[in-house]
Amino acid sequence: MIVFDLICDEQHQFEGWFRNSEEFESQKDSGLLTCPICGSEDVTKLLSPSHLNFGKMEKQALDLLSIQSDAQQLINRINKYISTHFEDVGSAFAEEARKIHYSENPERNIRGTATLDEASELYDEGIDIFPLPPADDDKDKLN
Repeated sequence: MIVFDLICDEQHQFEGWFRNSEEFESQKDSGLLTCPICGSEDVTKLLSPSHLNFGKMEKQALDLLSIQSDAQQLINRINKYISTHFEDVGSAFAEEARKIHYSENPERNIRGTATLDEASELYDEGIDIFPLPPADDDKDKLN
């Protein structure tokens, strides 16, 4: 097993595990290799002074890597869809969700932030909300 340090055209860095260099090239050429953060297919190897070779990894470890990659890609796609198709109302989310629920404002898809107390109150009022993990771009804002 070979571990390559990879980077996409959006400058997201990540690791890729391959049987050999030919498998990396094959996946890249066929469009199977994508950035787990943004989904870009423009991925290249970074120069690395060394690599880890764990020999034969157990099947469970390989399956976990695949599941993690698939999950990250799905989260990224969901966040991209929401950022494209939902209006960002920011910290006014709870107030705007109430206005929509009680027909004070027109019904539309919104996204934003709410405190745990605000989210709990919306739930208690029967207002459907769905918390999502922050997009990768938003994680830096939390720190």
